[in-house]
Amino acid sequence: MITIRLWWCLLFVPVAFVLGICGAAPAADEIASKPDMGPAVIFPDLPASGPVRSDVDAYGGWLSLTCKATGFFHIEQLGGRWWLVTPEGHAFFMLQIGWTKKEDSARLKSWGFNASEADTDMPYTVDVRFFRAAKKQLPVAHRPGYPPWVTFPDVFDPEWPQQCKDLAQKALGPHAQDPLLIGYFLENEICLEGWYEAVTHASKDAPCRSAFVEVARGYYADKPNDLTRDWQAFGVTRVEDLLGIEGEVPDVPGLKAVWEAAVAERAFSVTSAAAKSIDPNHLNLGTRLINAPLPSQGILAAMGKHCDVISLNLYSMLPDRLLTQIFTLIPALHAMTGRPTLTSEFSFRGGDTLHPNTMGALPTVKTQAERAVGYLSYVAALASLPCHVGVSWYKYPDDKTEVSWEGYAEDCNFGVVDPEGRPYAVLTEAMRATNAVIYELAADPVRNDSCPLFWCTELMRWDRPGDEVLLQRLMRSDQPFVDPLAQALPEPRRYHENYWVRHKGPHLTINDERFVGWCQANLVHRGEDGTTTLVLLNVQALTTFPRSLWLGKQCGEPDKPITLESNAQFLLRNLDASGRLRRLTMADGSYLRTNSSATELRVDKRVPYVDLQFSPDTKELTVTTRGNAKRLGVRGVSAWQTTWNGIRLAGSDVLGDEELTVLSLPQ
Repeated sequence: MITIRLWWCLLFVPVAFVLGICGAAPAADEIASKPDMGPAVIFPDLPASGPVRSDVDAYGGWLSLTCKATGFFHIEQLGGRWWLVTPEGHAFFMLQIGWTKKEDSARLKSWGFNASEADTDMPYTVDVRFFRAAKKQLPVAHRPGYPPWVTFPDVFDPEWPQQCKDLAQKALGPHAQDPLLIGYFLENEICLEGWYEAVTHASKDAPCRSAFVEVARGYYADKPNDLTRDWQAFGVTRVEDLLGIEGEVPDVPGLKAVWEAAVAERAFSVTSAAAKSIDPNHLNLGTRLINAPLPSQGILAAMGKHCDVISLNLYSMLPDRLLTQIFTLIPALHAMTGRPTLTSEFSFRGGDTLHPNTMGALPTVKTQAERAVGYLSYVAALASLPCHVGVSWYKYPDDKTEVSWEGYAEDCNFGVVDPEGRPYAVLTEAMRATNAVIYELAADPVRNDSCPLFWCTELMRWDRPGDEVLLQRLMRSDQPFVDPLAQALPEPRRYHENYWVRHKGPHLTINDERFVGWCQANLVHRGEDGTTTLVLLNVQALTTFPRSLWLGKQCGEPDKPITLESNAQFLLRNLDASGRLRRLTMADGSYLRTNSSATELRVDKRVPYVDLQFSPDTKELTVTTRGNAKRLGVRGVSAWQTTWNGIRLAGSDVLGDEELTVLSLPQ
C-alpha cells in the first residue's frame, strides 16, 4: 500500500525544468535569460513546417467543395450549411488569430491558421469602429460585467453619416480592391441595451430627443389615451412634452421595442451604406457582439437586414464542456436574422504562467493542456453548427505580466506565444491538430435526427432548475436573467445534454466513447489514404482504448483494449496504411508506456517537446527535441540511422537493444 501511494504521489507532483540554451546569438541570449512564462514554453522555436493541408487553394479554401468564384470573399449555402467562399470559389472556414504581424504568417500557417487580423499575406479582417468614434454619445448606463468602453452613439446626430463616410474612407479605402480581405467589422463590443432608458437622460437638445418624439408620435397615434397614462408621472399630455422630461422612463414595452428598432435601423443602415460606398466588394461582418444577453428582436432584425454575417465575441467558461450559449445564442442569432454566424473572439487563459489574470475576458483554466482541450472542444462545436462560418482566437502574443494600474489594462495569458515570442507547445500542437481537420468537421454529412446540428449527441430542453441563475451569475448581474428570445424561436431552446463535446463522422471522431481513464480529450482522424492519426490531450495517468487506434486496424485482435500510461499533455501518433509508425509527437511530458510493461518512449527529463519522424523503408529516425534532455529512449529503431536536431548521431551515441534504443544527445 505504501508503494502504491508513493507511485500516485510521484505521478501527480508537478515537475519543473530549466531550458538549456547552447550557442545562441546575443539577441537570443537576451530572450532566453527572461523567465519562462509556463511549463511548456519553447525556446529556441520549433522548425516551421508547411501548411497542415495540401488540398486548399491560395487562400486556404477547400478544393473539394467548389462554389461560385467572384474574385472576393463572399458567403454561400452549400451542402446543407453556410460557408465563407474564397475569391477562387472554394469553401472556407475561417481560423483566425488576432494581433499578428506579417512576419508571423509562416508560423501561423504551420499551425493551421488561415486568417489574421492584420494586412499580411493571409486572409484578414478590418475593424472600422464606426460607433465609438462618433462625436455624440447616448448616455447609456454602465452594465455589470461589461468593459468600461461599451458605449453607443447618438445615431440621429445629422453629422454622423458624414463621420461614417470619412471613417470608411480611412479604414476601408486602402483595402477595397484587396482579394485577401474577408470583410470588415462595424465595431467591437457596443452597448445594445439601455437605449430607451438613456433618452430621458440625454440633453434636451440632443438629436435623439427629437427622433424619440417622432417614434412616440407614431406609437401613440392610434392610442392617445395611453400617452397620458404611461407618462402620468411627468404630466405629459402631448407627444411634444417628451422633449423636456428628465428622470427614469416608465415601463412601456411596446414603445421601448419600436424605439430600439428605430435606433437599430438608423445605426446599421447608415454604417452599412457608408462602408458600401467605399468598399462594395467585401463582407459586412457586423458588430462583434458581447456574448450575453442577446439583443432584442428589433435590433436583430436590423442586423439581419444590413449585415452579411452576425459576429459575436463568445467565451466558454469550461474547456472540455460548453455552456448553453453555444447551443442557444448562436442558433437563436441565425434563426432571428437569417444570417450566418461567426465567432469574432474567444480564448482560454491559463493559470500556470506568471500572469496574474486579473483583467480581461473569462475564463481562466488551470493549465496549458486545458487551454488545448478548450480549443479542440470549442472549434469542434462551432464547426459542427451549420450556420457558423469561422472562429477567431484572442490572441497571438501574450500580454505582459506588469501593466499600468490606471484604466483598463490586461495582464492575461491569452496568447499562444509568451511576451518574448516563445510558443506554448501543448496549445500550438493541439491547434495544429484541430485545424488540420477543420473541413472534415465542417462538412461532415452525418446528422443526428434528434437535433439540428452536424452532431452525434442528444440535446434536451433548456429547462433545468438553476440555469437562469447560472447565466445571471456569469453575467455578473444581480438581476434575474431575461432572454427576450426564449419564446420566439421556431422550436424550443435547446442545449447539449451533458456538455461534453463528441463528434463521429466517416473520417473523424472527437472524444471516442471507447476511451476510459484519465485522458481529457481525444481525436482520431482516418485519412482517405489509409493513414490514422491519434491525438490525446492531457493524459494524466492511464487511459484504455482499442488496440487498433495504437497499432493499426491490421493488428491482431483490433478491438482488444490497450492501456497507455503517460504524463504527456499532448500526444500525437500517426500510422501509415499498413500500420507502421510514421510520427510520434509529445509535448510537456517524459514517457509513454503501454500495458504497464512496454516502454514506447522515455526521456530523462520532462521536456516541453519531442518529435520523432520514422522512415521504416530507409530505417531513418529524425528526432527534434526542446529542453535540456540528455538521453532519449525509443522503441523499435535498433540499427537505424538517427538525426537529432539536424545532427547525425554517431554510433557511440546510440545504445540499441530489442526493447529500447537509447540515444545520447549532444549538449
